[in-house]
Amino acid sequence: MPFRRGWAKVKKWIIHLLHLDDSAHRIALGVAIGMFVAVTPTWGIQMLLVVGLAWLCRANKVAGIPLVWVTNPATNVPIYSFCYIVGRALVGGPGLEEVKQALALISMGDLGWGALAKGWANLMWHAAAPLWVGTCVVGAVCGAITYVIMYCLITFYRRHHRPHLVEDSRAPAALPTTTGEGAAAPPDNAGGEGP
Repeated sequence: MPFRRGWAKVKKWIIHLLHLDDSAHRIALGVAIGMFVAVTPTWGIQMLLVVGLAWLCRANKVAGIPLVWVTNPATNVPIYSFCYIVGRALVGGPGLEEVKQALALISMGDLGWGALAKGWANLMWHAAAPLWVGTCVVGAVCGAITYVIMYCLITFYRRHHRPHLVEDSRAPAALPTTTGEGAAAPPDNAGGEGP
């Protein structure tokens, strides 16, 4: 039952994206930025990062915000384990088992505050590079795939379900022409009716 509720929320979000009043490129770019940021270990500031990066890239700021919830307590371990493995393959670093053992030692609770802080600092020093490299690579790949899928989906939907939007976006805006005195000339009589 929770799967159905989750899927209903995803469908509602996609329908919302299809109806945003923005270009397909800007919406898809906003979603891609949201996917990239969702994979990075920037808990607590992910929404701000999405809005800031979307602003810098001139993407839709709203489209990517819901994606930051891809990483949550239920998905953190599998996502970041995979990203760590990718990062370790690219830049080296301690193995996943070594990291688990270090976490187990730190979390045992027998350590004082100084030893606990030192243990965390040591673990982060050695594991941060593979984690960050892995999350950036996986985030970039997921973001690129998300961009292509969303762009195609939005374009297809707008062509087949809302053709007036596609026609309006392709037609250049008619600018009024001016006569010698600076007054606007009457519009062309495209209908072919009388003067």
